[in-house]
Amino acid sequence: MPWNQKRYPDSMKNLEPHIRAKAIEIANALIDEDYPDERAIPIAIAQAKKWAENGADDSVPSSLHIVSHLMGWAIRRANAQKASFVYHDLAKARDKAIAMAQKESVTIILHDEDGGIKDYIDFPKV
Repeated sequence: MPWNQKRYPDSMKNLEPHIRAKAIEIANALIDEDYPDERAIPIAIAQAKKWAENGADDSVPSSLHIVSHLMGWAIRRANAQKASFVYHDLAKARDKAIAMAQKESVTIILHDEDGGIKDYIDFPKV
């Protein structure tokens, strides 16, 4: 069964989210190539860290966050200073984020009103 942002090996839990996402992507590809889990996981983590150190993550679209906002709910890219969109209704914010994430093949991270992470929605490349 492939790993995702909700279900991944314990050894990936302390990775930064963008590095963990890359490690999950690499590990899934290795598993598809019949690597055993005990080899795929450390290889994926090492390659994801190397990928991040080399600045490769700058060319990859970042995740989208749906966060509480004074005017309702905002869609914000990871590490962005300002929201891309703001909606009064959570459902509308979610619909817009889904359309964006599908187009860009990125993950949506849905936060609760207190800022905690409530859910992940993955849109892998097809």
